[in-house]
Amino acid sequence: MKKNSQHAYVMQILFFVFLVTATSMASTQIHAASLQMPVSAGSGSTKSLSVHLDVDFGTYTLSGPSPTASHGPNENPVVKARGVKLTHSKPAASPSAQSLLIGPTLRVRPGDKLNILFKNNLSYEESSGDGGHSTTNPHGFDVINLHTHGLHVSPQSPGDNVLLNIFPKSTPKEPLKECYVEFGKANCVTEKFAYAYKIPANHPSGTYWYHAHKHGAVAMHLANGIAGALIIEDPVHGLESLPAVQQAREQIILLQEIAYGGNYPDGTGSGTEKDPYRIDCMSVYGNQNGCAFGGPKPPAPGVTNSELSVNGQFQPAITMSTNEAQLWRVINGSIGNVVPMCLVPIGGSNDKTLTATPAAYVLAADGVPIQNPNAEKLDLPVLLTNPAASPTDGKSLLNNELLFLAAGQRLDLMVKAPSTPGTYALYDSVDQSGNAIPANELCQASSYANSTPILTVNVETSASEIAYNTEVPSQQALNKLNAPAAITAAESPELPTQGAVFGFTNSEFAPIDGGASIINARVFNPIRSQRDLTLKQVDLWSAQSASGTHMFHIHINSFQLVSRGQIKYPFPVWRDTLLVETQSDKEGNAEIGEIVQFLQKPLDFTGSLVMHCHNVFHEDNGMMELVRILPPSRNHQSSQKKHTE
Repeated sequence: MKKNSQHAYVMQILFFVFLVTATSMASTQIHAASLQMPVSAGSGSTKSLSVHLDVDFGTYTLSGPSPTASHGPNENPVVKARGVKLTHSKPAASPSAQSLLIGPTLRVRPGDKLNILFKNNLSYEESSGDGGHSTTNPHGFDVINLHTHGLHVSPQSPGDNVLLNIFPKSTPKEPLKECYVEFGKANCVTEKFAYAYKIPANHPSGTYWYHAHKHGAVAMHLANGIAGALIIEDPVHGLESLPAVQQAREQIILLQEIAYGGNYPDGTGSGTEKDPYRIDCMSVYGNQNGCAFGGPKPPAPGVTNSELSVNGQFQPAITMSTNEAQLWRVINGSIGNVVPMCLVPIGGSNDKTLTATPAAYVLAADGVPIQNPNAEKLDLPVLLTNPAASPTDGKSLLNNELLFLAAGQRLDLMVKAPSTPGTYALYDSVDQSGNAIPANELCQASSYANSTPILTVNVETSASEIAYNTEVPSQQALNKLNAPAAITAAESPELPTQGAVFGFTNSEFAPIDGGASIINARVFNPIRSQRDLTLKQVDLWSAQSASGTHMFHIHINSFQLVSRGQIKYPFPVWRDTLLVETQSDKEGNAEIGEIVQFLQKPLDFTGSLVMHCHNVFHEDNGMMELVRILPPSRNHQSSQKKHTE
């Protein structure tokens, strides 16, 4: 993906496919080291988890073949990054996992207290925009905060307050004073902040994640790998209560784009221990005017990485036994990629469908179990199949919804291997020239000839006598798990009450950035609310793209999908992040996007939060709103009571 494009980006698509050429097969055999799991810390049955997360500059080795091998090392590129590490805790992981460029996996249960001391060990640097404040220009790369993406917790401090700014200890007084004016003194601190979250007792179990969320630096921080999995485990009413899930091997799969640069004009950045690649404004955003911060224009790197890594590793491998069913917790933690999870057959005819290969069943989306009230007794969960170019019914619409994993979204999958050995791989959606593969060629092995894999999957016959899981939970078992109460048609307004149109301005507005990214023709304003919602009031939302591909994300409260265009979803599906796209006509010209409608009912928490595009290039460029959840008025309470009588 090109960093300097604000108005479009190439969709990143991952596939399980056969390595069709001798070259790529040889590469897989040489480089496919086992996927390592991140460091992990959990509450268990103690009802509390307290950890320290420190952000500091460090040197990290991204194990595997370098995507920029022609300009650097052939193996194990080294980068200097603002990494996040677990400290003052007892992590459960191998020693090598401690050095991965990825945040630790945190595991808590409904009803738990989660305490995170988030510490900023970075240095204040004018050249990193730390002294600037802008709603459209990336800045403040050494200023951090923390967002627990998807969690239903309080948006007010010490909870999930993303208006907070944690500056380096060495920050001068002037930038802090400017922060006081913009965000309020309580939201401008130095060195560290003690976050405290109370997980509701009825919180759905599933895969969530956390990442830094300082406006103006979100893409920078994701490019540095400041993110990790956050798992809500519920052994009584959640996924973890299911025997198949209990017995299955678990894989944490956090997809990231570590956007480093190298081969600078001064000869630096070779990707070695003595001269690591670096992650800077130019390698991430690529805008020399915007990256100057009042000084000289910075040099552009000769090469940049835009390839996806998995848990801080390039081209790792997962091994499965024949017929084995594994639990995959997949997180799209990329800057702005869209990842259709297509399972492509091993060799043979290119028109085979997913059913001939490892089968991926969807247990949960965005942390909420998928619940189909129409399921029969023996029905298995939703099975991902080939994408429909233009869905014509609810079934194909649902498949596309779950198949195309947008930045910020998650899937809990039960992946079942076939009965015969074989090798599969995750691939990008672009060909060797960087061109997007046409939609009608998706999931075809020939489309990836000579391409390098992102993740390989080796299915082998087990030589061990130790039993392994081969079972997949039934859909009716998922239907019994804890999930949000469905919003009924009787509760829904007849017409939309909230709307969001994503688009861009021309360069006359925010000229240093070549234009701004906007919602409803406005950029982010941290000083006053741009949208007020009411606690316990149901809103019918409409979201649409005027240009480009976007990911609607609103903090704290998930929402229930209703329809996309003229097609309704076959049953309620809950999300916290939603893909919103433009369409193309027969000549390939972009048109205004289809309208996506969904219902939302804010519960439990009042206060300020944000809604934004989770292509975080767009967010840093202004595509975010300040939203307030207000307590219900007396008139609203009376009308609600009358409505229910």
